[in-house]
Amino acid sequence: MFYRVILCVNLAGYVIGLDSDVVVLRAVRGRDARLPCGQGKVFLDGPDSYVLWLKNDRDFLYRFPNEETERRAVNQNHLFGTSCDSGVCYDDTSLLLKRVSEQDSGIYRCRVHYQASPSLDYVIDVRLVDSPGIPRILNEMGEEIKRGYVGPLSLGSELTLICEVDDDQPDTLVYWRRNGVTIERAHTARGGVLRAEVRVRNATRDELDAHYECLAQNADVTEPLMASVVVKMYLPPLHVEIRLNNNFDFEAGQPRVVDCVVVGCVPPPAITWHLGDTLLRPTVHKELHDGNYTVSSLTLAPSLRDSKRDLVCRAHNSHLPTSVFEDKVTLNVGYRPICLTNREETVGAVLHETETVTCVVEASPKPLQFSWTFSDSRTLYTSVKTVPGHHNRYSSTLTWMPRDSDVGLLLCRATNAFGEQKRPCSYTITPGGPPHTPECVVLRSYPNAVRVQCQKGWDGGRSQTVHLELHNSDGTVFQNVSNEAGNFHLPDIDDNKNLTALVYASSSRGRSETKTVHLQIITPLSPSAVTDDVPIRSWTRWLEVTAGAVAIIAAIAASAVCIKLLKAKRDNSELNPDLVPRSDGSFHREPDFAREERVLGTTNITVNQLAACQNQYSSSPVPACRVLVGCGAHSPPPDTCPASQHSYYV
Repeated sequence: MFYRVILCVNLAGYVIGLDSDVVVLRAVRGRDARLPCGQGKVFLDGPDSYVLWLKNDRDFLYRFPNEETERRAVNQNHLFGTSCDSGVCYDDTSLLLKRVSEQDSGIYRCRVHYQASPSLDYVIDVRLVDSPGIPRILNEMGEEIKRGYVGPLSLGSELTLICEVDDDQPDTLVYWRRNGVTIERAHTARGGVLRAEVRVRNATRDELDAHYECLAQNADVTEPLMASVVVKMYLPPLHVEIRLNNNFDFEAGQPRVVDCVVVGCVPPPAITWHLGDTLLRPTVHKELHDGNYTVSSLTLAPSLRDSKRDLVCRAHNSHLPTSVFEDKVTLNVGYRPICLTNREETVGAVLHETETVTCVVEASPKPLQFSWTFSDSRTLYTSVKTVPGHHNRYSSTLTWMPRDSDVGLLLCRATNAFGEQKRPCSYTITPGGPPHTPECVVLRSYPNAVRVQCQKGWDGGRSQTVHLELHNSDGTVFQNVSNEAGNFHLPDIDDNKNLTALVYASSSRGRSETKTVHLQIITPLSPSAVTDDVPIRSWTRWLEVTAGAVAIIAAIAASAVCIKLLKAKRDNSELNPDLVPRSDGSFHREPDFAREERVLGTTNITVNQLAACQNQYSSSPVPACRVLVGCGAHSPPPDTCPASQHSYYV
């Protein structure tokens, strides 16, 4: 009703004015046409301004703005807008004619009613023409390209594209566009065919995915007919890079993600990783087509033997099999400093006396520095020295003047390119002084010889030496020896002498208390004995006799068990067809074997009177590993039993 009112009110003004310029525009039969209002965009100057379209000055066709455009507008005061359909934007003031036919030809008027200015008329005479036909794209051999693409091409290739249109009308225009830019036009028609050619010589990467369009147009308000192809190419990578951010150091056993980026390879390549001669398996493979990137990620945890080996990332383009595209880096594999000692060491410190502590670690590469932290959080730094004769071993020495607050825990840490030492070397600082008294054991190694073994006590912070003095019964010094390990061998000791041993330890800080050990007469039957202030000869003999009796009883019991098992075996042999009787009454399985007669006289037991029993440090005077042969509870004649004890160690 609103449109009818406007039409009635303004009917007198909708007469073809002689002063209006008539523009002749062509439209193609059977295709859509869009008539523009004015030479360009029409701008309305207010909310009351509008545009009307009429045909032959009597048929109302279209008004802008309308209800649809008002709903679409974001700002109601902004009346002019454009619409986009399938990527093509157009002016909303234009008039769309769907599938133009003969009845659509005629005179069209576009009147613009301004709010503050006089109205303007634009008159268009629409005339119909025939379609020029869809263009055909041919290659240089004259074959039509119907796949929608050409190639794939390689770098430096040549390309020829031919566009033909069956039309020889002088107003028909045939031309090529590359990525939306016109590059070539058809100038002449031969035999009723319009022809335009495009030639590409020495193709570069710019031709990748280039969009070539051939257009045929003979109308003003109808979109041209078009055929298009896309150029495909095979391209080697522009760049292959292992991205480590210039950090080629890998901590042994610690996983680290490494990326290989391949740029500009078409089609996307297959990426392989190599460490030396070993093929590795990547963890992630990503293709980023927007920037023509291909990324392969590898989680690498190399070992020390991988140091100085080449890590290689190789891109494979199946269409370029003879070319190799790779990047390689040399790995530096190392580890943080590691303390060589797992136990906590004790340092004896004395006030106002210089103390020195050495910390030794293994590391690769060389540590940058050592740090020492006291119990009061005070930290000192020392330099690094290489330990001669050892690979990847380094030391540092701290020398300082102790004070009261230093007592407690002292931690040593080294730092190299892989970081700070995780588990520090630990030292406990305690007040130092003279060494403690050693604990010693006296052993008879063979007749007329004595061994004294001493377990050293705490050294008080300085290296110590163990001293042994032998005194006769009258108190005179019989022998005076010293040893850093605390082991002494005393030959030619007469059993008839009642000797006394004095044992003590000494260092630069003084000597320990002296311990007295009485060397009693040791019987030949005992290969080792520990002497102290309490006599032990009486119960030693009884213990030896008891051990011998237990051994004999065990042998008899073992013999009884063996006889019983042998008898049971013979009873069961009659029921076993695999057992063959022998002439001596025993049985055997085929094939026969030679029995090995073994008697005690021919056994391979080595007799060594000087051999040391493994439990010689046991508190028991009789070692459990000793076997007595030929001298049991009922001794044989004296000429058959040796005068001295023979021990067999098994």
